[in-house]
Amino acid sequence: METNLSAFEILGDSMDDGTRRSFAPGDKLIVEPFNINDFKDSIGSDLGSFWVIQIGTSILVRQIVEYANDTIKCHSLNPNGQYPDVLIKIEDITKIYRVIQKQEKAVHYGL
Repeated sequence: METNLSAFEILGDSMDDGTRRSFAPGDKLIVEPFNINDFKDSIGSDLGSFWVIQIGTSILVRQIVEYANDTIKCHSLNPNGQYPDVLIKIEDITKIYRVIQKQEKAVHYGL
């Protein structure tokens, strides 16, 4: 069976707000790649979803909360994080992936 899915591991805490919906360091994300034109056509009706966004060599995981004038507003879940909400121009995006599943990191309890 052929698939287009990829996986990313969370390294920082910018998307960790302490709730079950957040992404903590060590969590793995299963993602689906999006063509940038398909993304532009559909993002207006898909606000609130989580995305892996590549800009050059930088990779961010963010919730997209607004889209206007070929610019997206990306929301960080961690209110105390060093990376607040940012605006990104669509033309600056190298690759984009929609998060379709999260696999939480394993928790080991001492015996």
